[in-house]
Amino acid sequence: MTDQSFLGEEFLTWLWFRRETDGGDFELGARTVEIVIDDFLAFAPSDDETEQTLRKGLPTRTVEARSALAAGRSVRSAKLLVSDGQQHWSLVLDGPTFHLRSVRQGNEEDAESPRDRSVGRMAGFVEVHDIICGVYELFLRDRLRPDYLGTSGQAQAQWMANA
Repeated sequence: MTDQSFLGEEFLTWLWFRRETDGGDFELGARTVEIVIDDFLAFAPSDDETEQTLRKGLPTRTVEARSALAAGRSVRSAKLLVSDGQQHWSLVLDGPTFHLRSVRQGNEEDAESPRDRSVGRMAGFVEVHDIICGVYELFLRDRLRPDYLGTSGQAQAQWMANA
């Protein structure tokens, strides 16, 4: 079995590319979701095994992040803000494992009891997981197209090189 963990890193890099070139909105059936990379960004180790992590502010706007992209490094993990217009989540997505960590829903404090809060958190986790999987499916549809390297792949490579 071949290792497919690189696809998660490509997905995170694609999310950044899509945010900057198309606005970061994704159509999932009748639902539109927006995904933004927030204040944490980690790049996959380079050939010399140096890992680069950027925190605070808008790391995608930094010289360090742009240099990593231009050098062809992919995003290993990132903090994402996800919104469908009514609900909002923040989470850290680990590309190689596709694990969602530190998931928080915007309205967690609205629950009346600890049990309601737990049930709401579980439902929110499932919902944001489904959203991330739906957007990942959009990525895979693009990535697995026969003409990907000459179309979307080339556009993303140029964006990375000119970062």
